[in-house]
Amino acid sequence: MNDFNDKVNEITSKIHHISSLRSFTKNRIKNLISEIIIIENDLDVCNQSNALLDKISEEEIENGIKTYVYLLEQGLKAIFPEQEVGLNAEISKIRGKVSLKIKTTFKGLDGVIVEGEGLDSFGGAVSTVQSLLLRISLILKRDLKPFLILDESFPAVDGDRVELLVDFLKVLCEKLNMDILCITHNNLISEKADLAYQIYPTKEGAKLKKI
Repeated sequence: MNDFNDKVNEITSKIHHISSLRSFTKNRIKNLISEIIIIENDLDVCNQSNALLDKISEEEIENGIKTYVYLLEQGLKAIFPEQEVGLNAEISKIRGKVSLKIKTTFKGLDGVIVEGEGLDSFGGAVSTVQSLLLRISLILKRDLKPFLILDESFPAVDGDRVELLVDFLKVLCEKLNMDILCITHNNLISEKADLAYQIYPTKEGAKLKKI
């Protein structure tokens, strides 16, 4: 009889343990479901925030590109006035990063249209102008000090266009309140500069003479 009672008590104890474990498990599942709902809501908010930030950044990039393209187009028109210049910016995403291709179109007096990307299609002069204007755009975009140093930056630009390029740079400096220090051996550039100095050697070292 004692053995029977012991068995009953053992079984009863196990039932109580299982019942407690079942209750604990149900509560745990309920709590986990609540946590999952909160996490899913947080994830949804994060996804919406990321989508909003992506849209804002894309709009900022597009606006920045439009500004750059406009500046670049005006520069090319000023330096190549005898040709019709057009620009087309192609924006895409590669591995989550924004990629930009700018195609330049030139239409000469003969009516022939040439389209391509910088150096591959138009040689050093166009690439020089594009590179210069890109640097100016970055200075403006990053709100840096409006000061640019150019060290023999125009060897690929022929003499007839150097004068046009300097005139364009002077207009930019005036409109953007920017200063440009240009180091050059080209007399055309120094003659067109607002302020020019010649560097010459002496026994005491290099000296500057205003010209």
